[in-house]
Amino acid sequence: MSADLQSYAHAFVKAEAIPAISLAVWRDGRLETAAAGVLNLDTGVEATPDAVFQIGSITKVMTACLVVQLADAGRIDLDVPVKRYLRDFMIADKEATETITVRQLLNHTSGIAGDFFPDDDGLDGNLIARLVDRGALLPLVHPPGAHFSYSNVAFTVAGRLAEVVAGVPWAVLMKERIFDPLGMTHAFVDPKEAIRFRAAIGHVPETEALDGWRVSDKTYLPLGHAPCGSVATMRAADLIAFARANLADGGADRSWLSTASLRAMQAGEVEQPYTGSTVRGRMGLGWMVGEIAESGTRIVQHNGATHGQMSSLQILPERNTAFAVLMNAAKPTALEKVCNDLLHRLAGIDRTDPEPDLVNLDTADLEAYAGRYESLDAVVAVQRAQDALTARVAYKHDPIPPFELGLRPIGSDCFAAYDDQRKRRPNVRFVDRTATGQAAYLFLGGRLTPRDDRA
Repeated sequence: MSADLQSYAHAFVKAEAIPAISLAVWRDGRLETAAAGVLNLDTGVEATPDAVFQIGSITKVMTACLVVQLADAGRIDLDVPVKRYLRDFMIADKEATETITVRQLLNHTSGIAGDFFPDDDGLDGNLIARLVDRGALLPLVHPPGAHFSYSNVAFTVAGRLAEVVAGVPWAVLMKERIFDPLGMTHAFVDPKEAIRFRAAIGHVPETEALDGWRVSDKTYLPLGHAPCGSVATMRAADLIAFARANLADGGADRSWLSTASLRAMQAGEVEQPYTGSTVRGRMGLGWMVGEIAESGTRIVQHNGATHGQMSSLQILPERNTAFAVLMNAAKPTALEKVCNDLLHRLAGIDRTDPEPDLVNLDTADLEAYAGRYESLDAVVAVQRAQDALTARVAYKHDPIPPFELGLRPIGSDCFAAYDDQRKRRPNVRFVDRTATGQAAYLFLGGRLTPRDDRA
């Protein structure tokens, strides 16, 4: 498949008009890699399989592994409050501060508003500890344990907890407990190490019309967010080394993580809001676990995004198969396409949602969803348009221009979403009700965005 994978990479870069892509596949006991494009449009450096990219939030799985390793050693109990180990942990809600557990950090049920990205350029000292301290006034999105909502801050807290309990900096833990034992030779978390490698830089849209690309003004998200994904950088092949260590055959000395813990991390213990798609999502410890509705096939995975770079690591445990994708362009639709293509090529899995059957909702029903929803990450304005809804999505941190979605009702609180080109986008779900009967949350991009009609 190597020649085929390389041909695919070249064709994909051309078809999607992105700067570069790097791919790695583990199947039938063999590793295959491919890369195409350029790592930096300003310098024209060619992408090769040995080039390193930022992996973004895939780092969260590795941070979760560090915490679970400490649990294996009897030094952490996942089901006790974070405060037992991290005494200066604090958010705005006093009761939640005392009750949020370690497990809730790792399965995104803590309720901590997670998209807090304060600038830490030029600051010295332990930036992870500083970021956790600066989050003392963060609000709750929902009561701890009540819902699933993706939280970056929760994993930075988890990383800080790991280094406090271990008595070793998070960066050292990553190298000594994950990178070195698993043979991840081109992996690092210290930005100063980038000069040692053929490194990609992120690219963002040149204009709001998505015409062309330019090098991102910033190279890293806040360094204090290292445990949740701001700095970890590596080859696609290094991600496969990590994936193999999480497969049933081990691919590594089992002493790095017990088999029981490996299985627990992939168990999928928390149900994500159901959006009526072909994949039903659950959350494990760090890992996201999808189940194909038709076949029951499990996909254990995590995606990532930083300033102009995107990534995905997906594992099919029962097939002893995995693949990694690294891109230096902020183009979510391209990442979705390449992942769907590889799943189909490797396992015959079609993740494309079929056109849904629409349901009829009266005006009063639609009005219950209309309104303004806001979080630290995004503002979503939902308006009624005759017998359907429209949503304008504006992200506060991601370098993606605002966009419009048409929402068509397909079930109870669930809507199919279409962009302005009439292409399907991930379905949208509304969750819970306020005292007046209006939708309390909008679920999009893995996050609950609370209703906020004050503006």
